[in-house]
Amino acid sequence: MKITKEMHDDAVLQIAEMMFSFPGGEFTPGVFHPGWVTYTNVPEKKMAVPHHWMDDLYPDIVIVDTERSNIPRVIAEVETEDSLGLEVAIQPKWKPDMDECSILYLFVPEGCARKTAKMLLDYKACFPTALYTFGFNDDGTIRVTPV
Repeated sequence: MKITKEMHDDAVLQIAEMMFSFPGGEFTPGVFHPGWVTYTNVPEKKMAVPHHWMDDLYPDIVIVDTERSNIPRVIAEVETEDSLGLEVAIQPKWKPDMDECSILYLFVPEGCARKTAKMLLDYKACFPTALYTFGFNDDGTIRVTPV
């Protein structure tokens, strides 16, 4: 199934809610951090990540520490088949994301994990914290699988 723009945006919102949001919007990677807040940048841009030499970045999902001037703590990108590739993913998005935040989660459509892993290993400049695949169940809920 080809992931459309609308499906991408729905996937971002569902992944953010399922994996990165808790009551009050905080993210808890093992230790409670009440100042960490999850934002999504779809369908509208809500939280920029300033880059040292590029324009502001707008990752699909960004978790910031509001107690420390919105420092990004976790970034997640949700891709489609069309947004995977060295020229459209690694160089303009994933590498700059990792310049500003060392924790990067990648979500790629089911069936794209091998291609993505090979691309990451061939490029050798961007190694995400975690790689997941996603798809949709018949009822429209998201299905996420760690790779």
